[in-house]
Amino acid sequence: MGRNTMPASKYLSTTWYDPCAEIRSSPIQGNGMFASQPIHEGEIVVIIGGTVMTEEDFQAYIRTVSRFNAVQIGENSHLVDISTAPGGMNHSCDANLWMRDEVTVVARREIAAGEELTQDYALYTTSSEWAMRPCCCGTPVCRQVVRGTDWQRADVQERYRDHFSPFINERIRHLSQL
Repeated sequence: MGRNTMPASKYLSTTWYDPCAEIRSSPIQGNGMFASQPIHEGEIVVIIGGTVMTEEDFQAYIRTVSRFNAVQIGENSHLVDISTAPGGMNHSCDANLWMRDEVTVVARREIAAGEELTQDYALYTTSSEWAMRPCCCGTPVCRQVVRGTDWQRADVQERYRDHFSPFINERIRHLSQL
């Protein structure tokens, strides 16, 4: 870790996944997480854990790995699970999971057994330089290109109202008051 890495004492050391979340091949991309049994709306599916990194250290870290599990938790901080445990969920522009707080991911609606568990990266990403092309979610509301600025879109804000990471919820509230 770099000199600007802080202990994550307030967070779990690694990410916790509901035991009914299983990894298997995904039609969206690569491997994804799937519900092995029904998950009810509001049920906790993931509690993100890891190490808190500054933006600078996070950018250095992601240049050294091919896949990572991380969420932006503040203007200049990311929570990064550096364990080797398998994990990660695919993106969907109409995700079935959303944020309860900065680390707790819950079901946005009822999820059937066998359904892929998805999250919208707009819920916790604000980097103006980041983009994922092409989006492969295939939903009717697919944005085609997912950008770190998508949290600013009115349709995205409406879809996930108050269920972004708290620092993004605060940004949205601030912008709506201008």
